[in-house]
Amino acid sequence: MIRLRLAALALPAALAAAACDAPSAPVGAAPDAAPSAAALPDPPPSAAAPPASAPAAPADASAAAADAAAPADAGAPAEDAGRKPSVDAGGAGDAGGAAAARDAGGGAGSAAATGASPPVAEAPFVPPPEPGSADAVAAEVDAIFVGKKTYVARFKQEHTQKISGAVKKQSGALSVQKPDRISFRYDPPSQNRIVSDGVSLKVYVAEDRQMFVTPVKNSEYPGALSFLMGHGLRPSFTFTFNEKATFEGGPVLVGKPRAPTPHYELVMFYIDKALLAKKDPGVVRRVLIVDAQGNRNRFDFENASQPASIDPAEFQFTPPPGTDVKQN
Repeated sequence: MIRLRLAALALPAALAAAACDAPSAPVGAAPDAAPSAAALPDPPPSAAAPPASAPAAPADASAAAADAAAPADAGAPAEDAGRKPSVDAGGAGDAGGAAAARDAGGGAGSAAATGASPPVAEAPFVPPPEPGSADAVAAEVDAIFVGKKTYVARFKQEHTQKISGAVKKQSGALSVQKPDRISFRYDPPSQNRIVSDGVSLKVYVAEDRQMFVTPVKNSEYPGALSFLMGHGLRPSFTFTFNEKATFEGGPVLVGKPRAPTPHYELVMFYIDKALLAKKDPGVVRRVLIVDAQGNRNRFDFENASQPASIDPAEFQFTPPPGTDVKQN
């Protein structure tokens, strides 16, 4: 149980979590269909060997393809049941905090010592997209966020484990300030909290009275959040259309990571065509993360905006007295 809670929280640092009840999917979203095995991107080689106690990730693309093609609401997430504890299962002790830091970290490690905001890594060169392609749609999405420093939205989340079928639901508010500050504030009764102040990432698990603190290392926020963090979707992924998805809002993009990552096999982005034309920050209505074990983590966003500023206090957090603080 502790592992499941840590898994849910380590991932939101990487774009995931687990606790409260989550509301239904947004209007216009029909049950999600995953791309066929032929359409799915090949899985990247694992960037980190799983601990001895963790089940090994599938060696071939067929496992991920089969998971993504699951008939039961492919858009509803499936969590980290078979997931590596060091990545999203969090595991015991400080593994959850370390995983969260790797997922949500950004900037140089020296920032933790100096207290300065970490520098943003230079984005890799990507060729111009082909007109009409999924990459071209991703480029339009990126243009909406270029030059914008903030993002706030409500989120509804489901986090489902493939092996056990366990589902955690929650809702809350997400705040982002580029390039390195992020806050997940969960709705009651959950008191969990995830905060990056640009120097340290804090993952507070209220039920266990534990908080994992990790310096913001020399790694970026995950590609799943790259459109918010200023890195852009295209530098993080190559895209194809998911022709089988039923989403009335617009196209569904299947993103294959350009660089191997142990955090996810693929990420699907559900694009609102009308909001794309208006260059509205709510253009990404849903993000569905699928890992190598077939676990799914789905976020539905609504009421998105890009305010002129966010109160700095949003990115600060002090746990209640008696909390077991674990430094990583």
